[in-house]
Amino acid sequence: MASSRSRQSPPAVETVPPAPGRRPWLAVLAVAFGVFTVTTTETMPIGLLPEMAAGLGVSEGSVGLTVTLYGLFAGALAPFLTAATRRLDRGRLLVVVLAVFVVGNVLTATATGYAWLMLVRLLVGFIHGVLWAIVASVAVRLVPPERAVRATAVVFSGISLASVVGVPLGTVVGQWLDWRAAFWGLAACSAVALAATVLLVPPMPPSGGVHLAELPRLLRAGNLRTALAVTAIVVVGHYAAFTYVTPFLLRNVGVPSDAVGVLLLGVGVAGVAGNFLSGTLIGRGPALRTVLLALLACTGASMALLLLTDSWLPGALFFLLAWGFAYSALPVALQTLVFRSAPRAREAATSLYVLCFNISIALGALTGALALDHSGPSLVMLTGAAFCGLGLLAAAFLRTERGVR
Repeated sequence: MASSRSRQSPPAVETVPPAPGRRPWLAVLAVAFGVFTVTTTETMPIGLLPEMAAGLGVSEGSVGLTVTLYGLFAGALAPFLTAATRRLDRGRLLVVVLAVFVVGNVLTATATGYAWLMLVRLLVGFIHGVLWAIVASVAVRLVPPERAVRATAVVFSGISLASVVGVPLGTVVGQWLDWRAAFWGLAACSAVALAATVLLVPPMPPSGGVHLAELPRLLRAGNLRTALAVTAIVVVGHYAAFTYVTPFLLRNVGVPSDAVGVLLLGVGVAGVAGNFLSGTLIGRGPALRTVLLALLACTGASMALLLLTDSWLPGALFFLLAWGFAYSALPVALQTLVFRSAPRAREAATSLYVLCFNISIALGALTGALALDHSGPSLVMLTGAAFCGLGLLAAAFLRTERGVR
């Protein structure tokens, strides 16, 4: 981005003066832990499909719908709920959201049938969209403006840690004990996150809230339109490929089945590293546009080069880790771009970002399934790389602008 203003963190309309010492960062860590528990709650059924299906007497595909429909609910309702809660204190709203997750995990652990489980998941997904719309803006208001990007990176690290620690650990607990035990553990973690938020996150008057009818006005900011388009394209590409990366590793690379989990764990670790490095680069280094283009290029190239490794395991491992590293860094860059494109309506703009992100997850999984059924894992990876190439092309249209005030 060319102008010095565009390189700065977006100004807050109403900020909470950061407390001295370590307390602001303890509050950021509390929010990050909340993101960790929420993300783990969303994706936990993926690691427990056989156990939950057997326990509830339904198919694994039916249990999988509790994740797909959850994500669609969270994304589709985010703009509406953000507008509806625009007058509420953000710190207290975050407390309410986490309280819902405590109750939701308890109700999931005690579900006696599939219909009850689906109802609970949809209700929790309903409130999930509110969290994603406000969590980044809460984080940046906890710290001085020059630390805003780093705070965003810390909060978003909860997503990567859910993949690295949360879901694998929950899967182990569910397999050793019972799938309900995993959700009881999540309920306990959610309660800890709730208590930490109550103690550490101060009251935050709402800022930048808009009516639902005003949301289309935000799209007058060209960079916001571009950010949403890039988000939609690259998320479709990533989930089209990564949802079905296991068949690719097994059939194309020849990875032993008992080593796939270790490789995916490595991807999660690389993602955590990419997340934090992205925050550092955006906060101190090159312009945001440069970082975003580099991450998009690395993500797409990693998918494409995976196709060329054939059965060369070291090469496949390198490009798989590079993929995880680059893609996990993208949400920090994209969220920062959304903030800078609409600095006076950050939460409303984020709700549109959440809408694009979650809908694209479902579309990506569907696109990958069609590619897999049509021609196998190679076409899945090629499809993901092609979408990332389109995202890179769209990002090239980013320009410097003041955004919507």
